[in-house]
Parts: sequence; structure tokens; C-alpha cells
Amino acid sequence: MARVCQHTGKKTTSGQNRPFSLKATKRTFRPNLFWKKMWNPETGRVERMRLSAKAIKTLKKLAKKAGFKTTAEKAAEKAKLAGHNPQHTTNKEKGRVHKIKLTPKQKKELAAAEEAAKLEKAATFDTEKKETEE
Repeated sequence: MARVCQHTGKKTTSGQNRPFSLKATKRTFRPNLFWKKMWNPETGRVERMRLSAKAIKTLKKLAKKAGFKTTAEKAAEKAKLAGHNPQHTTNKEKGRVHKIKLTPKQKKELAAAEEAAKLEKAATFDTEKKETEE
């Protein structure tokens, strides 16, 4: 059956739109369904199920009560065992780069400073070269 939650049995229902003028027009209300892979304890296999958002939340809550851990909790546990707290990582550790935004005036000044540094370096290299020749 299409558009039916396999856990709660929610399905498409019909109703009416009621605008300010109160002119009733037919419409459908569809359940908020997702395809989800879930472990079925009865069969002992992972099965693909069509579940509503509310059913997914309920199943997660029941799994937590039963002692199962979510993927995020498992990852946090692994990180803690490795001596690494994921909540206290820096941007550098995460591989993020902070770009500094410059105004056009600042860009020109930076380019001029770099050019001056290159010229100075070339001049010192030339003087060193002359000294070694003598």
C-alpha cells in the first residue's frame, strides 16, 4: 500500500480547505513518511520500512529506553575513549580555514607590501652575490 506508515498505520486522509470566505474545497492530508532501515528483532535482520516521522521518534525513544545507543552517541563514546572531546575541537583541527575579508584599499596595500618585500629580498640577494664574488 502506498503512503501508509508500517508502524502506526497513518495514511492519507481527506478534508476541506477553509479560507476566510469559508468556501469549502476538498484537499488531502498526507502523512510525513520516510524510508528508514530498521533492525527487526523478530527476524534478526535489517529491513527497509516506510515510517512516519512520529513513528521514527517513538522507536528512537523506545530503543534508548531499552539501552541501545544512537550513531552519534557511539561516535562520541569512541572519541572519548581516544582521549578526544569532539565538543572542544578547534576549527584548525576540523580542517576549516578562516579567510580574512579585505577591502580593495587593504588589498592594494597588501600587494604593495609584498612587492616591496620581494624587491628588498632581491636587493639583499644581489649584494650577497657581489660579496661572495669579491
